[in-house]
Amino acid sequence: MLIQQIIRTEPERILVNVKNVEASSLTTGMGVCLIGGNAGSVTSVDGLSAVLSTTSAQLRPGFVGVAKGDIAANSFGLVIAWGFADSILLSQETDKTVGVLSGAALLGIGALAGSFTSTLAPEAISTYCGKYVYNVVTTNISSALPYTKGIVRCI
Repeated sequence: MLIQQIIRTEPERILVNVKNVEASSLTTGMGVCLIGGNAGSVTSVDGLSAVLSTTSAQLRPGFVGVAKGDIAANSFGLVIAWGFADSILLSQETDKTVGVLSGAALLGIGALAGSFTSTLAPEAISTYCGKYVYNVVTTNISSALPYTKGIVRCI
């Protein structure tokens, strides 16, 4: 875990080191789960191996945060576990002209692995073990891979 020193001109963040055990890259802004719990095989739990978050894994115990940068297959990289994220991948499973409003949307796991959608009701946070991501800018999801900015709370 990397906790940055206080820098008055930058947002606070807590970063977690993970190893991508997916067959492909984890891209910047994608949700990441540690192996074990609800994500992946429990036979290879080591507290480091990570995969994309999916609707079957949900945000429950294994959700560790949002990839800070691209992490190649079988490589190591950083995940934002707490704090501001410049890029969060949004899903397009709903009407592509719908906007995701600033501050009003708690983001749940989208249909595309690693993506998020604005379907999480505030009362559902307890079922997600208090872990959540929320949107801070109004974003239109009409582009091919829409991204937003947000706050990650996984610690």
